[in-house]
Amino acid sequence: MVTFKILFAPLVFIKLGINSARHFISAFFPFDYLYFSFLSFAFLIFSLLSGEHIEAIIGGISLLGFIISRQVLMPMANAASDDGQKSKFDIVHKTTVSINTLQLVAFLLPY
Repeated sequence: MVTFKILFAPLVFIKLGINSARHFISAFFPFDYLYFSFLSFAFLIFSLLSGEHIEAIIGGISLLGFIISRQVLMPMANAASDDGQKSKFDIVHKTTVSINTLQLVAFLLPY
């Protein structure tokens, strides 16, 4: 997650240009969210099996955040971008970034 935020996303926009980067990022995110949903689910199950209730809550909430981001917010952001609704896109994008940041902080806090 950290590598994506500080390296991958900025590099895509620098190297591909805005139009190609937008299409690439839109295609990439469903897989990204699915991958991290799977990891969050695995973390949730492992935490439940090992009796780590706080970690299980973190895994469950993180899983929910990835599902909401993938199934609800990402389509909204793509539609807003396609329709030229910059302010709506900015709000939805900031929401997904905030969710992702909270997920990262939540996973790092217990350690």
